[in-house]
Amino acid sequence: MSLLEKAAGAMARHSDRRGFLAKTALFGTALAANPVTYVLRPTDAYASICSCRGTQCDCGSACCDGYTGFCCELSGVNACPAGTALGGWWKVDSSSFCGGNGPRYYLDCNYHCPPGCGCGGSGICSGSCSGANCGCTNGCGSRKFGCTHFRYGQCNNQITCLGPILCRVVTCEAPWELDPNCGRTVRVDEATRNHNAPCLQEPTVAIDGAFTKVQVTRHGVHVIGYTTDRTVTSVLLTAN
Repeated sequence: MSLLEKAAGAMARHSDRRGFLAKTALFGTALAANPVTYVLRPTDAYASICSCRGTQCDCGSACCDGYTGFCCELSGVNACPAGTALGGWWKVDSSSFCGGNGPRYYLDCNYHCPPGCGCGGSGICSGSCSGANCGCTNGCGSRKFGCTHFRYGQCNNQITCLGPILCRVVTCEAPWELDPNCGRTVRVDEATRNHNAPCLQEPTVAIDGAFTKVQVTRHGVHVIGYTTDRTVTSVLLTAN
């Protein structure tokens, strides 16, 4: 029996939740990448059981479910904040938020580690060294920011040492199409299918303007137009 199989079996005997994780590709990846670390510190696996990090929140609260909050909840923008880099991604299939029939992708934004921070074999430097401020900013009803020491590892592998995950970005586009530093190795976590936040929904706003020219080129459709609203920097076109 391999070390991976022994570790998974031991974890399953101690907790139903950990037993579930032991059977997932996520936990298997964590164990395969660094078996000693994840056997000795199983709560470092992503979405671990009751990961409240010293808070007084109930284990059933969002703050304790092991997942990280969305970046737009911190900055208002669905993008990695300054001082972070994409550390990896996963998807859910047929998400209702992506037209009802396409995958939805979740991308982790990990802190950069300043020079001098050690990662050891885990590839993750400590929160104190990276400057991560772990907590649930909006109380027990919000998920954590800067707490989870984990990395899926499909993005920015040229950065060998990253810090905890600050927040998550969500997109209906494949990660490698958004960032060429992201690979195509698939990780799936259907438990996140309904994870959402109001700031992820872009408001629809009527603007005063017009399209003046539409050209079909070898690269696609080229649309030219104008708007009288100088605050508008981009327009999303949809086909009906």
